Amino acid sequence: MNFSSLFCNFFKTKKFFAGILFFLNAFFLFSFSQSDIKTFTLENGFKVFFLEDEATATVRIELNIKAGTKNQNPQNAGFFSLYANLLGLEISPDCVKIEKTVAPAQTEKIFIGLAEYFKPNFISDKKLNEELKKSQFSLKEFASSPAGFINQAIDSRIFYEEPWKTESGIFPKTFNSVSINEARTILTQIHDEYYSPQNAILYISGNITEKTALSLAKKYFEKPVRRPQNHFSEEKKFKISENQKIQKKFVITDDQLSLDLTQIVLQYTDFFPEEAELMAAVFNKNNSSFKKLLLKQRNLAIRSPQYMDVSSVPKNSRERLIIQAICEKTKVGPAVQGELFLEMSQEKERISSQEAESVLREINSSFAKISDNSTLLMKNLAIFNRTSGGLAEDFFAKNDKLNSISAEKLNESYENAKPYVFILCNTKNYTKHANEFKKYGYERITQKNGAWYLLPQYKNFINEENFQDKKENQPSEEDFNFSARRFIQKSREEFSQFTLKNGIPVTIKNSSSKNTATVMLSIAGGELLFAEKNAGLASVLANSLSAMIQWQLDELYKTGKLNSQASVNARTNSENSVLTVNCSAKDINACLEAMAYCTIFGDISPALADGISYDLRTQWRIKTGSADFQLLCEAARTIYEKPVSALYEDTKDKPAQMEFTEIQAAYPKILDCTRFSIILTGGIYQSEELKASLNSTFGELQSLSQTQNIQLKVKKLPLPKKIKRIPLRHQFFTDVSADKAGPRPAILVPTTDFSDPLLFMLETPDISSTDNAIFNALLYFLKDSLQKKLEEFGQEAKVFPADSDLPYARIVITKVKHYLQTEKIYEQAIKEISQELKKIINTDTHGFKDLEKDDFLSELENQWIINELEKTSTNEGTAFLIQKGLSSGNPELYLDQYEAVSKATAEDYYLVFSSYLEDFPRMRIYSADTKR
Repeated sequence: MNFSSLFCNFFKTKKFFAGILFFLNAFFLFSFSQSDIKTFTLENGFKVFFLEDEATATVRIELNIKAGTKNQNPQNAGFFSLYANLLGLEISPDCVKIEKTVAPAQTEKIFIGLAEYFKPNFISDKKLNEELKKSQFSLKEFASSPAGFINQAIDSRIFYEEPWKTESGIFPKTFNSVSINEARTILTQIHDEYYSPQNAILYISGNITEKTALSLAKKYFEKPVRRPQNHFSEEKKFKISENQKIQKKFVITDDQLSLDLTQIVLQYTDFFPEEAELMAAVFNKNNSSFKKLLLKQRNLAIRSPQYMDVSSVPKNSRERLIIQAICEKTKVGPAVQGELFLEMSQEKERISSQEAESVLREINSSFAKISDNSTLLMKNLAIFNRTSGGLAEDFFAKNDKLNSISAEKLNESYENAKPYVFILCNTKNYTKHANEFKKYGYERITQKNGAWYLLPQYKNFINEENFQDKKENQPSEEDFNFSARRFIQKSREEFSQFTLKNGIPVTIKNSSSKNTATVMLSIAGGELLFAEKNAGLASVLANSLSAMIQWQLDELYKTGKLNSQASVNARTNSENSVLTVNCSAKDINACLEAMAYCTIFGDISPALADGISYDLRTQWRIKTGSADFQLLCEAARTIYEKPVSALYEDTKDKPAQMEFTEIQAAYPKILDCTRFSIILTGGIYQSEELKASLNSTFGELQSLSQTQNIQLKVKKLPLPKKIKRIPLRHQFFTDVSADKAGPRPAILVPTTDFSDPLLFMLETPDISSTDNAIFNALLYFLKDSLQKKLEEFGQEAKVFPADSDLPYARIVITKVKHYLQTEKIYEQAIKEISQELKKIINTDTHGFKDLEKDDFLSELENQWIINELEKTSTNEGTAFLIQKGLSSGNPELYLDQYEAVSKATAEDYYLVFSSYLEDFPRMRIYSADTKR
């Protein structure tokens, strides 16, 4: 079969009937399953969920302690958040948590730190007094803000039984009246009752063995066995009398709300989690029948689908469904708009079978992608466990439950539910339509009765409860260096390469644990291909091709020819354009055929090219408005002449306005097989079928003699020793449209106090060398060191390693008022690194094991792994690492560099450090407005 007929057959339309059986079967396609997640419970009740992933270079650790705001009572509401803030933990209604992604060698160090949360904490009077004052201020600020008032008003009505358990339900006088010693007693009681191992769950995933994970968990969390102490009296709930009807319709009024807009909020609290999730997914589609119906009602005056939002919020065994819309002024008042919205949103059969099936397909596709990524899988498992209290098997059974819900069942549940209705409007609008609100049964909420503690029925709950006063192993056997060796060895074994019949090289990295895949198409040339005549044209071509492929894949998915949705991304840099398709591994051949069809036969339409050119031009204008980027452009133009310098002309549009014929004429130039390389990552096996598929698609591309052997590279030139001060353009942005902005502001106040950034340019080892990895480890550490010193001045340090776009490292420091002061801080940070390396070199470490690697060297390694290899958790991230090395002829470069960093000694680091990191960078670019 020839190439053309193959594609004709491939794209013939066939009828496709999607039954529920697809959804039941789809669940079993995921690479990580319930059986892969190990659950351990230690002697003291501490629970561990573990998932080993040898395809990921890092280790992800998440600790959840069930000490969230839902444990609050009226008297200690706010202290749970205060204690979490003191410990540096993130708090939610369900728990406090901390997440860390680290190099394997840092795992034990993180465990040591996590174990500290279960030990009594010393808090000085000074620190506690500072935090109490901060809490008092933030509470007052929150309560007086429109957002705080609205949240308190809504939460107090929906969660009327225990409103103090919500994040907005803190009684401000709690902090005003409590002494430091009383506050410390409450925090101690919270710690004793909730911060115990048996009240916590640990999630571990990534490049660590089960033996090591369990050994560390036992070592740091199993002892001592401490049972939580019950300091707080039994909680009571607010009860309404049996004959009293629950009020469900409210109008929230405030002078600060818009006179021209009315916001309507429906909140349902009756649904099971799976029902609410499906309803939200169906309703929130911009083309859903639900939104289309509401948009038709002129008296609602909802401008577009984007002015409506539907979401689901988990809460234990039930889930809230929240429907919101913003209505503009019409001839009817806000009360009538609210009734119209309620009536129309409750029309029967709001959900069709087609909509439900479409959403279920998307949910299954999304879950397949989550299950193929250990980081996302464990993150979502933790979320599920926090909100549902379920187990791993419940998490994986969730999709079965979703797929068992029919549109008929959803409609029945929705029609029988009665929502809370909240209408938000300006006080003047309310006054004008007060009789209408009264007629429809709305109760008014103002600042005076918004929060629960302002309502008379809760008076006893503030005073009746009182606090009870309170007076005041063996190390892991695993050598962590083995984690690096294991990852590198396994990754190398997964590589294979072959060449298509037209010479296109194909690189495959097969991860047997994956059921998703990434296809990466790299086209040499990049922006340099058209830089001198029309910089940015390469991006227009790549993005247009990406859009065509996405459309084609969407069509295949709609007709059932793909198992799951596929996504397409495009990225163009100086030397090449890269297109990636993320898909199910089972869809790899279909995706390859679609990509090749669009690449070879695709027709870029004028409308598509015009839209993409406009978007790229807008993004470029925003980018060139950045002071950071203006400094970079000046540096690049100082080092390079054309064509490279043409890519950094920040005063010109990119891409420039051009005729469509120019785009048409340019496209064939990239269709040269000598420019192409293909990278496949994920659950892909090199097989004769795959080779045949690639040869019958991309293998048909030909070589064009006029574009052969054009090596478009950004050559590394000697970095000139230069200091420059340049004027910067300062742009300010607003979300107010031009037609509404008017001639404001009336007066512009000139200023030169912009506190602009500065840019340091650094020489680096060759980006294809292992020394470059050692340099980058030092660079990342330098960034952290600078950041600690700059924080007191409100400044930020950012670093950018050398790459193929610009083969020099860059350091940007923001908000520089006096550059000499910043230079001194930089010089100090450099000297500290030098001293630390010299100290290690001069220390006799003879006889020490690798496991006992110096903390400083371990931190350097950790910084490099986190910044460079965290992306190995995804197929696409791995593909980009391979592509980066492939540009230098070594697809396994990132593994070579990992090996070099894992084995690097202080001498190795010092050699690179002394060769490239100077006290004063060779090139420094400042703003003309920055003072000396």
